[in-house]
Amino acid sequence: MQKPLVPKVAQPKGENRRIPAEMLAERRWTIKRKLVQNMLARYNYLFNARKKLALITHNVSRQGQDNYNYLLPFYPYSLQSLGLSVGDLDTVIEKASINIQIHDPRSKWIDDSYLLIGQAYFFQGEWDKANRTFQFINTTYAPKKKSDYKAVVGSSEKDQLSIASREKRKPPFGYFKHTYARNDAFVWRAKTLLEMKEFDEARSMMNILEQDPYFPKRLAGEMAEVRAYALYKQERFAEVINPLQIAVKSKGNKDERARMYFILGQLYTNYSKPDSATMMFHKVIKQKPDPIMDFQARIQIAKLDATREGGSLDESLARLKRMVRKEKYFEFRDAIYYTMANLILPKDQDQAMEYLRQSLKVESNNTMQKALSFKGVADIYYGQRRYRLARDYYDSTASVMPPEFTDSAIVNKRKRVLSDVATRVEAIQREDSLQRIAAMPESDRTIFLEKMAGQMRKEAEEKAKKDKENAEKGIVDPQQMANNNPLSNMMNNNSPAAPKADDKGEWYFYNNATKAAGFSEFKKRWGNRPLADNWRRSQTGPVAANQPVTLEDENGNPVSGAGKTPADSTNAKSLAAGLPLTPDDLLKSNIIVEDAYYDLGKLYNDQLDNTELAIETYDTLLNRYPQHPHKQEVIYSLYIWHTKLGHTALAAKYKQNVVTQFGDSKFASIIKYGALQDINESKKKEISTSYDSVYVNYLRGNLEEAYNMKKAADSSYGLNFMQPKFDLLEAMIIMKMDTCEFGRQAVVNVINKYKQDDAVQEKAKSLLEALDNRAALVVYLARLEIEKSRDNGNVVDENISIQYPWQKPEPKFETDKVKTAATDSVKVDASTANAALQVKPLPAPLKPVTIYKLDAKNPHFVIMYFLRTNKAAIEEALTQFTRYNAEKHGGENIQVANFVLTQQDVMLIFRLFPNEDKALDYYDEIRSDAEKIVPRIRPSDYTMFIISRDNFIQMNSTKDVEGYRKFFNDTYITQ
Repeated sequence: MQKPLVPKVAQPKGENRRIPAEMLAERRWTIKRKLVQNMLARYNYLFNARKKLALITHNVSRQGQDNYNYLLPFYPYSLQSLGLSVGDLDTVIEKASINIQIHDPRSKWIDDSYLLIGQAYFFQGEWDKANRTFQFINTTYAPKKKSDYKAVVGSSEKDQLSIASREKRKPPFGYFKHTYARNDAFVWRAKTLLEMKEFDEARSMMNILEQDPYFPKRLAGEMAEVRAYALYKQERFAEVINPLQIAVKSKGNKDERARMYFILGQLYTNYSKPDSATMMFHKVIKQKPDPIMDFQARIQIAKLDATREGGSLDESLARLKRMVRKEKYFEFRDAIYYTMANLILPKDQDQAMEYLRQSLKVESNNTMQKALSFKGVADIYYGQRRYRLARDYYDSTASVMPPEFTDSAIVNKRKRVLSDVATRVEAIQREDSLQRIAAMPESDRTIFLEKMAGQMRKEAEEKAKKDKENAEKGIVDPQQMANNNPLSNMMNNNSPAAPKADDKGEWYFYNNATKAAGFSEFKKRWGNRPLADNWRRSQTGPVAANQPVTLEDENGNPVSGAGKTPADSTNAKSLAAGLPLTPDDLLKSNIIVEDAYYDLGKLYNDQLDNTELAIETYDTLLNRYPQHPHKQEVIYSLYIWHTKLGHTALAAKYKQNVVTQFGDSKFASIIKYGALQDINESKKKEISTSYDSVYVNYLRGNLEEAYNMKKAADSSYGLNFMQPKFDLLEAMIIMKMDTCEFGRQAVVNVINKYKQDDAVQEKAKSLLEALDNRAALVVYLARLEIEKSRDNGNVVDENISIQYPWQKPEPKFETDKVKTAATDSVKVDASTANAALQVKPLPAPLKPVTIYKLDAKNPHFVIMYFLRTNKAAIEEALTQFTRYNAEKHGGENIQVANFVLTQQDVMLIFRLFPNEDKALDYYDEIRSDAEKIVPRIRPSDYTMFIISRDNFIQMNSTKDVEGYRKFFNDTYITQ
């Protein structure tokens, strides 16, 4: 055998061994090697990694359900809780990394491998790693000058800053040339910066790239999408439309294209362009999206046709009625009826109520829609001031609404407050009725009460007769069993879990005859009993069964005079016993009414946020009872509420009343000095000194210390005469600490709080303008070129003419590629009586809702979650930890078991710990000793966390391991 010309050199083993890529880089870069290496690098690991990542992201994009009553989220998932399998993304990173290590680094596909790694980190939510990967691509693969062979990150070409890599793609052969991954990395880095909430840096990069002469046109659509996403995240929706029009044309995936068209339709709807919005929704239907989006697009078209020229409300309702009859829309009938109710509501509340009832009657598993329909009924009753019925339907809404229901706070508040409101409204109505009857002449009053008593006796007799007949026939009156619950009435025969009417099952509650007989027997022994816990206690025993029952009308309000005498024994004398016939009784009745009006005003404004109704209530109070004991507070409240609503003239009138009539009161002091008048000058001086100290620390840059000092001043002095300045200074401190979100919100809060203080308003608005244009200023300063004029070689002056970036127009997007309506004509005007028919602007997209809750006393598990599924490793870990617990925790009975959540999500569960503290102690112990207990399992192959039993049930139901891991990392402090 012929010996080789060059003897083989043994490769060092272990850490000093060189990777194949380093050795390949030392060989000559011949044409043959170039072809082979490029082909292997592209079609081996890189091809499979790309295919894997595309499959992962495509599957995720089709998960979850959207609430179409709000602006859709820009992407069909939240990147913070993707629910992606970490193991699958690690596989993508591993394949791309191997591709880099085993192939020649001079291959033109190596930068694509790095790009794929960065994308995998991005979808994992590892923003910092993704950002550093894209930065590495931008720096390492930048174009090189032949003179010095040093990387140039940016250059100046024709007075324009260029950071992109030039791509020569002239047709026809240019389209087949390889593209630089470096340009793609710029786009992906901008996306990453947005997720990191670095809006200023992302916007600066996008501004440069959009004006870069070498930035390739093939990425114009993606760059427009990133800009649209940035504006969407910042809720600058009016500016989203133009870049989104460009982005939608570059999308090859029809699902993504349909979503963008739908968002465009929603935005056009919000900004009163119904023709363009209708065109966008028709484009959605042409993409043949999933059935839900197709249905929602047709619903939006029906809504818009009721408001634009060429359409009508009747035609829209007719179209929706045809949809109800079609079989393919049967599962959406509840939403169709709900839409019909919203369209007809401004014109006919009774018909809207009927549609809402039909929406609740149809069989559906859509709890979100049921909650919306229940709330629709409750809102109608609330608007009609039928508060008891409104409260019942808000209660039904609360019982079915999912955690992400956006109006849950309103529903829960109204459900809680409306009981108090209803009590006071009924008290006013009752006392007014009694006073009106008492004011009649005695002869007329006697006749009136006799007629009322006769009517009550007649109704009682008819009811008793009907109850007796029903009892003999074994028929149960459903109203007696419903417990005044609209949810049971609506859903009794519609729930999938409920038995059918003809069900002849053997269970007691499925047999109507047996159930009726049992009810009759119960009634004979115990009487008419309300449904309540502990009903057999002495205070609700048999004696109480004979107590009179309070009669109510159809609205649930108690009938005057009822409740003292059984209805079948009522007469005029018994009814007259409760009338305010004496001056003392009349005074007591008026006090009840006064107090009810006084409480109602506070409830309307403070609890229900209905300032208009609060003003109406207090106006009525002052008209009926001008000498009310709380008159000064009532007038001051009217001044505050009119100011809140912008009623300048009325606010000034009530303000003057407080100052002139009640000049010595605390309310006049608040108006004059912005707070309670300080007792002495030394207190004022102390407050001023404190403010100066905070301001000095702010100027010196000691922001955290200044912020703490301001909070200490709030605690020490409370509401004081310098409060507006203190709050403005606090906003300035927060603005410097966080310019993106909290800083802006702090300034907006000051503007809203001190609308009457012109000086504070002027300063706050100037700060807000600076915040809004900060990003443009950063870009401007980055590009600023200073020209120096010289005279005899000496520097004379700096000739700089500054024009602020926000004084220049924004970059113009070409929109002629996306056809929209030439004109948008709205049929109804805001000044007309039918203005309520207009489609209201949709709220911002829903924020992700955390379904996990903290409960330190709940039993807990400790979890070892494997990032890479390896059966041998899991079995070894199970064995070793079982042995460890037997040795270290023999008396604590800690059990270890493996648990398969999904095929990719496998974990070890250590149980059961009585509370959070015990679980955390064990978690800290085994986390530090895990490398000793299972030395053959790398720490990068698993992660550990604790979870309560209730949260584990939620996680097992949703299969959302990543969502809980994020909750754990955000909630618990671990080292």
